[in-house]
Amino acid sequence: MSTAPVKSLIDEQLEDISAHNLREAYGLAERRGFFGAPVEQYAEPGYGGRVLQVLRYRVQKKDSHNE
Repeated sequence: MSTAPVKSLIDEQLEDISAHNLREAYGLAERRGFFGAPVEQYAEPGYGGRVLQVLRYRVQKKDSHNE
């Protein structure tokens, strides 16, 4: 069995940050060390009919070896 020459997107680690409005979501992202545009952004239904704004950022892997 051989390995793929290109890194798979399945191996990618993402972190979701959600809040009830975009300003709050981006503020939370900055406090967690994420800056700039997220990889993905979407709205999803929350509790009590409120909508959650979700930002998805890539997380750097903490591997001890290089591939």
